[in-house]
Amino acid sequence: MNKIIRLIITLTLTSLFFVGCQKPEPVITTELKAYFASETFSVEPGKEITLPFTVTGVDKATLSINVESDNSDSDVKVDYDENYQGNVTFTAPEVSDGQTVTVTLTVSDAANSRETTAKASVNVTASEPLVIEVIGNYKSMAVKPGGSFKIPFIVKGLNGATMASANATCNTGWTTSIAWNEPDASGNPRGEVTVTAPASISNSITLVITYKDSYNRTAELSIPLTIIEITNSPDAANCYIVAPGSKLTIKAVKGNSTQDLTFNNASLVWQDQLGMVKSVSANSTEKVLVVELNAGVSGNAVVAAQLDSVIVWSWHVWVTDFNPDSDPMVYTSSSTSKTYTFMDRNLGATEATKYSVGALGLLYQWGRKDPFVNANGVESSVYVNKYDIEGTRVREVSELRPTYPDSDYESTNLELSIANPNVFYYAPGSAWPVVDWLTNDAQRQDNDLWGGVSSSKTIYDPCPQGWKVPASGDAWSFRTQYKKEGDLNSAGKYDPSYPWYIEYDDAYCIGFRYKAAGSEKEYWFPFSGKKDCNSGVLSGVGGGAQYHTTINSNTTVMQEILAWGNPASETGLNRPYGASIRCIKE
Repeated sequence: MNKIIRLIITLTLTSLFFVGCQKPEPVITTELKAYFASETFSVEPGKEITLPFTVTGVDKATLSINVESDNSDSDVKVDYDENYQGNVTFTAPEVSDGQTVTVTLTVSDAANSRETTAKASVNVTASEPLVIEVIGNYKSMAVKPGGSFKIPFIVKGLNGATMASANATCNTGWTTSIAWNEPDASGNPRGEVTVTAPASISNSITLVITYKDSYNRTAELSIPLTIIEITNSPDAANCYIVAPGSKLTIKAVKGNSTQDLTFNNASLVWQDQLGMVKSVSANSTEKVLVVELNAGVSGNAVVAAQLDSVIVWSWHVWVTDFNPDSDPMVYTSSSTSKTYTFMDRNLGATEATKYSVGALGLLYQWGRKDPFVNANGVESSVYVNKYDIEGTRVREVSELRPTYPDSDYESTNLELSIANPNVFYYAPGSAWPVVDWLTNDAQRQDNDLWGGVSSSKTIYDPCPQGWKVPASGDAWSFRTQYKKEGDLNSAGKYDPSYPWYIEYDDAYCIGFRYKAAGSEKEYWFPFSGKKDCNSGVLSGVGGGAQYHTTINSNTTVMQEILAWGNPASETGLNRPYGASIRCIKE
């Protein structure tokens, strides 16, 4: 029994000895540290950036790493290798007002009771501001009492936000509603405000559009509008004669047709007198433009209907007290007994007085409906100034006409010319025989743009309602009624007792006169020059003139040539020339 007790005691003491002598697990006391590669980083809203970091003092410890930011709209994720070196991926909030976000990295070693943190500041640049923009030109709007008009707009700067609310308000008695369309090409929301007028309309209103997004940002746009009442419109044309100080309502159709246009605003392309045009207004519901003119100013202007910022059609507004029916030039051909009635002045001329710069009129490319200004003097090569609605100078533009591959056999520059009425398209001299603003391919030339085939007034004819570009030949045969001393090209005088003549002793030999037998009334045909077909440069004012006809010949068009030694010349010339027009009664 005693032996057993002694054995147990011995074994117990031995066990206690070995337990007391066992070495404890080592404790890591090295300082644990974490570092970002930089104290500050920068990123754009909605973008992603990498924040590299390093951890020191690991000493084979098992660590846990967490990351957080103090902005709930941002996103942070951490990734690291077996040595605890890694990156924090930071995704910025979609919308930012330029805030700084603090990112905190926490590294823990629970087994050794160690923990450290590292902080980095991420500067998120400010987002594009939330704004509302109207599409097009809206300073004035045309409307009937009780009628309505529409104004399209887009919202920019959403940056991933969504709409919380949107509304439009207007003056008392005017009502508004908003409809949403497909987003624009950049993905911006596109809306349209319909404004309905009361039975009695005011001269001006203020439309306010407000938009709030899901980030609680608010954008507001206030649009002051002059209200123009719609009046009855004359028959459709590409040119309207209208008195200074009056109001013109234009049917928004394609020229001399009934084809409606798709548009939502209107603009003044140019005016050749400062302050002549007071306003240009549109109403896409009523399909009209309304042009208001200031009193006491005559000249020429081009106004346009636009779809957003793209011109879909334009019109020549001829501002003058001139009545084309009051004193026309009536001529009866001796060979055919047909009677022709010409205007007493060039298209766009503000007067018909001989030697006057106002008699020069405007210049046109064959087949185009839109005019180009002429010189500021009867022997000048300097253009008349042009201005926009604000009074800023509008540049005279000439560009080389585009060409299209043979495989694109239907494409021409017709739509391009409609969208750019202020651009004169010339052709290179090397383009012969197809020197045309429309195309470089004879098969694509259009010989009926002005009725050269159909012999009728076309959609592109630039003359006012009831008038058209004349044909050549018989209508112009009054030019053969002259007598000149010596041979045709001599320097001899013309006989003023014949209807068609220049007086050698004139103050300026810068144009022909026509005076029918038995009449004292003279009709002035000025040497109005030309815009060159290969450059668009203005030249020859006071030295000669080219007058358009509707007729074409092969790849050229027939023009009446006026010069001292060529009183009755008619020839085929290249189509891009800018030349004068003397309209004839339909």
